[in-house]
Amino acid sequence: MLPTLHPPFTRDMLHGALVSHGYAYLPRFSPDSTGASVVALARSLGSLYVPPGTDPERPFIETRPSAGASSLEPFDRSEAIGWHNDFSTHTERPALSLAYLTHPDAEGPAHGAWRVASCDLVLDQLRATQDGRNILRFLSDTALPYSFTGEGEPTFFRAVAPRGPTPGRLGLRFYGRAMRDGARLAYRRVPEEIEHALTAVETAADQVGHVLAAPAGALLVTDNWHALHDRLIQSVDPARSLRRSLLCFVDLPEEPRV
Repeated sequence: MLPTLHPPFTRDMLHGALVSHGYAYLPRFSPDSTGASVVALARSLGSLYVPPGTDPERPFIETRPSAGASSLEPFDRSEAIGWHNDFSTHTERPALSLAYLTHPDAEGPAHGAWRVASCDLVLDQLRATQDGRNILRFLSDTALPYSFTGEGEPTFFRAVAPRGPTPGRLGLRFYGRAMRDGARLAYRRVPEEIEHALTAVETAADQVGHVLAAPAGALLVTDNWHALHDRLIQSVDPARSLRRSLLCFVDLPEEPRV
């Protein structure tokens, strides 16, 4: 059952969905287009994480789809972003991401929709086969290179790591594009073993994930260790009414490692 919350909802209900599924979907969160409501919710969940280069007085990223958006602005490009969790290339990254729709894509509903997948279910898909178990071991034991920019030195992380408080629960640090770019920087190519593992994770997410409509006022909250998400193809034609969203991020108290 999808963790879909309808008003009135409580903070405990939201927390329960995040713990159980890694994400919560609120299709009718608020009619507010200023960002005040989503920032207020973010503050109630933890400490705001202000992305580098963002005005602390406006502690969110506002998407602006454009045909000229660079690879460093994946949320503004036309093509789907791909399965990921946010700030996967950062050593310190926010625990939660909140994506709030202020204006839907005029080409909807398929354009600009979200995809989301529970990492618990993705990992269960891998555990179901011997090849998947080998991949899971590889992702747990091997520090892999990541790069958001595709330039300079990559940063190395294990893609699968223990994330409590439930004993034995694992989380994912994943962004296929950044991991492939990191591999090219580190090895001048994407080694077959890395490509095989990344493709397996993406395929597992395809199998267990869901597509969620993104109407005006909708909110998707994701745990950056326990969910993968994506934004599907969106319109970038300036003659059209373009999709707009506000992206807000939250730090939580450090969980015990188990």
